[in-house]
Amino acid sequence: MHTIPGAFQKLQTLYAEGEAAIESGDLETAVAKFTEGIGIDDHFRQRYITMYAQRAFALQKLGRLEEAIADYTSAIALGEPPENQAQYYFHRGLALQSLPAKDDARKANVERAIADYGASIELYADHPGPYHLRAKLLVNELEKYAEAIGDLEKTLSIRENADARQLHGFACFNVGRIDDAREDFEQVKAASHDPYADYMLAAIAAKTGDADALVLHAKQALAGDASYKSYFADDDDFAAYRSNPAFAALLG
Repeated sequence: MHTIPGAFQKLQTLYAEGEAAIESGDLETAVAKFTEGIGIDDHFRQRYITMYAQRAFALQKLGRLEEAIADYTSAIALGEPPENQAQYYFHRGLALQSLPAKDDARKANVERAIADYGASIELYADHPGPYHLRAKLLVNELEKYAEAIGDLEKTLSIRENADARQLHGFACFNVGRIDDAREDFEQVKAASHDPYADYMLAAIAAKTGDADALVLHAKQALAGDASYKSYFADDDDFAAYRSNPAFAALLG
């Protein structure tokens, strides 16, 4: 029980004012309200959500990532319900992967983010976000394609997602699951007409020795984005086809 007269009512007011400030987009005011409340009682919560969690969200939206990470850590330590904690691990992972860093520091943040996405999944397995973002880091940062495929398949089993579909195709391509990669990029192309899909379909055709399909997809990729010309001219995947007259003509 609070010994400061009127403390409970003051905490309720600060919490409500902080929530209203977030809702209106006044994030600095929200941070100030929750900071004041934490100074009175850092365990106070409404609907099982602590002020640390609310302040963390506002700080993250402001781009004050180190502070947000510290507050998410405090919210996790206070033992909120598992579904809430899953969200905090997820958002802490987002903040970690967004921290500006290079080389070893970047790798450490990526690995911490991956661990947080795993913790989020352990607490609440039915949200696609942690699977998707963990896979994205595994593909783009660590080139662990085989590990990423399971997460991407889980993501897609919950909800179709264009980025996850594309990542799944790329990961499959890199582990030699060529038919699966082709199917993915055909779906991406049908849904979005993204020239990257044609570029990857051209790479798949090169891998399988289908020169006609290679030329067709290269032509369509270049029609959508001429910058792919340098990739067709330089990437080793296409070296064996540069003497093909139709392909050579596309490269000018």
